[in-house]
Amino acid sequence: MARTCPVLPAPGALPFGDDRTSAWRMLHDAGDVAISESGVYFLIGADVVEAAAKDHAVFSSAGAFDILGCPLPLVPIAIDPPDHRRYRRVLDKFFSARRVGAHDDHLRAQVNALIDRVVADGPRCDFVAAVAVPFPSQVFLTLFGLPLEDRERLIAWKDAIVQLTDPQAAHINPAALTASGELFAYLTDHIATRRRDPGSDLLSQLLCDTDEGGMSDEEILGLCFIFILAGLDTVTAALGFALEALAHNPGLRRRLVADPDALAVFIEELLRLQGPVPAVPRVTTTEVEVAGVSIPAGSSCWLMMGAASRDPRRYPRPHDLDDVRATHFAFGRGPHHCLGSHLARLELRIVIEEWLHRIPEFAPASTPKVLWPSATLSLEQLDLHLGTEACS
Repeated sequence: MARTCPVLPAPGALPFGDDRTSAWRMLHDAGDVAISESGVYFLIGADVVEAAAKDHAVFSSAGAFDILGCPLPLVPIAIDPPDHRRYRRVLDKFFSARRVGAHDDHLRAQVNALIDRVVADGPRCDFVAAVAVPFPSQVFLTLFGLPLEDRERLIAWKDAIVQLTDPQAAHINPAALTASGELFAYLTDHIATRRRDPGSDLLSQLLCDTDEGGMSDEEILGLCFIFILAGLDTVTAALGFALEALAHNPGLRRRLVADPDALAVFIEELLRLQGPVPAVPRVTTTEVEVAGVSIPAGSSCWLMMGAASRDPRRYPRPHDLDDVRATHFAFGRGPHHCLGSHLARLELRIVIEEWLHRIPEFAPASTPKVLWPSATLSLEQLDLHLGTEACS
């Protein structure tokens, strides 16, 4: 017999901006499934989130993004299997740990150039503005063979149109539409250029690839949009939370410098605790019962990845940064496991390693605010006092 579903505030009213741990506890206290005042179902526990993420036949990703009315195929995030499997077979090889690792040296040089400016401008900086925002955009431009001098334009376009990926957005403002059109024209022009004269960059490789029939220009354009809208702010957020944690813990900083294996554990635990994407949207294709709650067909559901990563039934110290690497939900589960997970880990590792090498001593200069409501949990800024031994 179906049980009564607890009612929680609308997603944007959850207190993530004030106290993230309290917000996750509020969700856990409601049980495995709850419904918001706005009619969105929350799937909360690790087991139910994992099961739903793997059940694409009932919990549709395509249905969740159809309401946006986007004319582009949002590859691969808004495509359900079996079509989704073809795209992943095409794309996975380009985003393997080995392929993205080949970019380590020149991405590391770019990070050091950003740190050069921080050191020169010291003794105080906003890490988010100085490093966490520009670097992921530079990574996209570098991988896709686009001019680095277009970084500020790309950031401006991304900031204007990020709402287009939010199925909960009530309205799309004209600025977002204008920015979307400008970005569309920019990418279309570069795709046409690479189609005529391919190089060695990722964009050229995608255009020349014939596995599984390859991808059309329109599909590659949709992939670029998703990369920009889902792969930049998420890395920015993770970098901000990482440096915030390290700013408060000099002992941890010293341990990460001394032990590279400890850095890998720190990154995974950071992603578990402070995953940038609190939830991913799905729409039910049929009526389904989850943890005793009957969810009607056509219902909007949020798979609460952040709550699943802190489920006390799965993690002994769910709200604490642990010394043991644990699996987490920051990159999702099932067929839609994040395509760029290896790249995100590489970006985090490079920035943390180079920052700690160049600026081993730093401390919080203010209390950062979390940007919420938003599709991504992130710090608006991170003001840091830099130690006198920062290396130029």
